[in-house]
Order: sequence, then C-alpha cells, then structure tokens
Amino acid sequence: MRVRNGYEIWLDYVRINQRFFGMNSFFKDFNLCGGESLLFDYVGDFNFNVLIFDISGSEIEYPLVMHESQDSWARHVVYSDDGWSFVNYVRPGWNVVDVVVPPFYFIENISLMVPDRVEYVMSSGQHIIGSYCHREFELSGLASICHILGIRNLNSLNNLVFSYDGRDTFKVAVFDNSMLEVPVSRNVPRNVSNNIVFEVLVQPSHMLEYCHGVDLSVKFRNITDLWNTKDSFTAYHNNRCWRLQIKKRRDVKRAAIHEGWIQFRSDMELSTGDVCLFRWKNDSIHNFNVSIVKKARTVS
Repeated sequence: MRVRNGYEIWLDYVRINQRFFGMNSFFKDFNLCGGESLLFDYVGDFNFNVLIFDISGSEIEYPLVMHESQDSWARHVVYSDDGWSFVNYVRPGWNVVDVVVPPFYFIENISLMVPDRVEYVMSSGQHIIGSYCHREFELSGLASICHILGIRNLNSLNNLVFSYDGRDTFKVAVFDNSMLEVPVSRNVPRNVSNNIVFEVLVQPSHMLEYCHGVDLSVKFRNITDLWNTKDSFTAYHNNRCWRLQIKKRRDVKRAAIHEGWIQFRSDMELSTGDVCLFRWKNDSIHNFNVSIVKKARTVS
C-alpha cells in the first residue's frame, strides 16, 4: 500500500473474510482517529495507491513520515503540481448533483487556482464542460453524470471523488453503496448534452391572462427528474434570457413551468401551436438555449 508522500507498507490479505491486516502502524503514523476515509486504487502487481480524506471530505496534508521499515525520506506533496482530491457524499433524496461545494480546505488554499471554465473527465474518457463560481465557491455542470451512467438519479450511489490537476480539469470517479467504483461505458456520446432537449407545444391555456402553469410531458422525465420539487432554469435566446420557475406535483411525476412564463411568451411573441425547443446550453440542468418553431399559418 502506497501513499502519495512515498510511505509504503506491506499488508496481509485474508481471502476468507476479505480483510486487510497489519494497518495499525499506518493509522498511528498518519494520526488517524476515526471518521477519515481511505480510497484504494489497485494499480496491479499487488499494489494499491491510497488517498486519505479527513472528516470534511478533503484530502489531508500528508505529513513527512515514512514507515519504520523504510530508509528513505518522505516526499512533500505540492498540490499545485501534484493535484488534489476531495470526496462528496450523496445525501439521501438527491435527484442529481449539478452543483458541488468543495470542502473548506479547497476554498481556502486551492480555489484561486481554478479558472471559471473547468472540465470534468470520467474514468472512461467522457468530458463534461462545467464552471467554477469564485463568489459562491461552487463547481457546477455535473448533471450529465446521470446520463453518462444511464441512471435517472444518484440515489443508488454513495459518493463522487473529484481529483483536481492544478489547472482546469477534475477527474471524477463515482462509487456505489458497496463502496466500489461504478464502471462507465465508453459508448456514451462524448458530448452528452447535445442530445438533451425538451419541448413545449403552446396550448390555448398557456396563452390565458392568468396562466396557472405549463405542464411538461412525462416523456421528458429524463430531464425533469433531474430537477428538485421546486426549482428553476434559465432560458437563453440570442442576447436575452429568462428565469423560469419549475414546480412538481405531489406525485413528482410531472413538472410544470410557472413564474416567468408570461413574460417569456410575451417577449418571444408566442402563439397557440408554436413549439418551444429547450436544449442544454452548457451541461447544466439550469441553463437551456431556446428556439421557437412557429406554427404554419394558413392563408385564405
């Protein structure tokens, strides 16, 4: 078992109960007292690379310590050069992770290095374009993970591990409730968001002075399931944008657009029979480009 600072220790593995033995000295050397997490990455030839996360989910600052069996010096881990990782646990009831706030250590020591535009790379090579908000300390644009994994939500997962390379890229690994990394298919389109779109066919009820909501068809649940019970998204057209509120019914099976619709239909000069096409703008469930297909008008 190898740690990033050069620390190495040989362990015994008992196949019958599938446990490692001989880690007491490791726990003492790194002053682990309970609540920390260890990530084992098997690299072949009976070797595991191990990352250590503290209670907040931040990778620790590795001490300059070596195992008593080693006669070499520990290596100082420089995060700006060597990268840095953190773990984000999926809370029960989450529909999707689109925005993640890193641990305090990241915000205090590393966030200034992160550009506004970032890229997430899955283990299979799929790339997701996202962003980092320095004011709110939020990484966003992660909603495509569900589509890459072929699942509706993240309830079956335990955590996401983000590994920052010190520049503009985060590698993302996904772990299930058995604490094993979830394999990601390479057959998913590289730019998933290009095929994510929903539409609204404007009905007479949508044009009423006091419209009570625009229901979205259940055939678009691959998108609406990503939203919370009360949510919102921004629609963009040319140099204009509108904030549209989303509410779900109690059965959570159908979503509807509420506040913002009347202003949107007025600005876009919508009529009954027009079709509004909403397409993901930047791999975020809260940003969509919108285009309008006008109903063909009969000429008498």
